[in-house]
Amino acid sequence: MQIIQYSISGTMFRLTKEVAYDAGVQIGDGNMYSKNRTCRITYSGNLQNEKEFYKKILPKIIKKAYRANPIYIERPKDNTVLLIVNSKDIVKFKNKVLKLPVGKKEMVEIPKIFSKNLNLLKYCIRGIADTDMCLSFQKNRKGLYTEPRLEIYIQSKKLANQFKKILKKFKFTFAIEEKQGKYKGFMIRMYGRKNLFKWLKIFGFSNPWTIIKIKVWQKFGYFPIQKNYTYYLQMLKIRSF
Repeated sequence: MQIIQYSISGTMFRLTKEVAYDAGVQIGDGNMYSKNRTCRITYSGNLQNEKEFYKKILPKIIKKAYRANPIYIERPKDNTVLLIVNSKDIVKFKNKVLKLPVGKKEMVEIPKIFSKNLNLLKYCIRGIADTDMCLSFQKNRKGLYTEPRLEIYIQSKKLANQFKKILKKFKFTFAIEEKQGKYKGFMIRMYGRKNLFKWLKIFGFSNPWTIIKIKVWQKFGYFPIQKNYTYYLQMLKIRSF
């Protein structure tokens, strides 16, 4: 298979699954900043439930994708965990080659360059899902939360349209609601076990926060809501992923 690579100011970049996944994470929870001599990529998540992802998993992917070691920061006061990458060349590559926006993401979309490679597209989708998709469970008649539901809120109309086409391509059943007002955007929902298992087969998840929900649900047949990551680890009697 031909390896596609690009040179940015003498630095070589390759289109790999790690680059595609990282692009998805940036579309979800990332942001790029470039002003004067400061060029920065920032990723942020929930400290209580996503520490494992931002401390152990994502840094390894970023290092493999760009040979960069992100700065890890915890902010307990607002329950936030941050990863920061300072690199002019990486920002330039992401903006000029992948066409990811610097600053606001109202018009963000999946890089068209990934559409030519289904494997890269799948990894990009997984990155988006790991940061922006929510897995929850609906209550049955007995009061137990048993039926899975996947939800993703998308502000960008371009991204929402791409998502719709991809879900249709893989024959997911889904509903989409256009929201107005302060939270203007699109809410896409997929209900039921069939959709969840299909998602796991085609795209999968790498975020332990989502994975542990699935493991608890599969082991006990229901999901106890309003708990945290540590509680679910104790339910499964494991230390971490």
